[in-house]
Amino acid sequence: MLTSDRAGVDLATERGDIKLVKGRANLAQAVLNRLFTRRGELAGLGHPDYGSRLYQLIGEPNTRRSQAVAELYIREALADEPRIREIVALIFEPPSLRADKRNVMELTIAILPVDEDEPLTIGAQIPL
Repeated sequence: MLTSDRAGVDLATERGDIKLVKGRANLAQAVLNRLFTRRGELAGLGHPDYGSRLYQLIGEPNTRRSQAVAELYIREALADEPRIREIVALIFEPPSLRADKRNVMELTIAILPVDEDEPLTIGAQIPL
């Protein structure tokens, strides 16, 4: 049975058990969940605009152009997150020529949560 507190925090697992995350960890998890959920996937649950369009980059090479498109999709998705005051930075690793890294886009996201002065930094890998 899954349980949650009334604040609706996200769920994570730790050593096989369910762990509640709160505060900045909750926001980091929510950001990643939003980015890796296809926009419109939760429409049947009443959230038609939740998610991102990053899935549209699947099959594309990791180039500066695809990184620019990814940045647009990330900014679009995070604009809908009410706990984010500002996107401070989106820093993409340079595209790699290595065969084992060509299908993954690596980036660092720095956001400023509402009512906080310290940015939250989140690392992400986007499969292509």
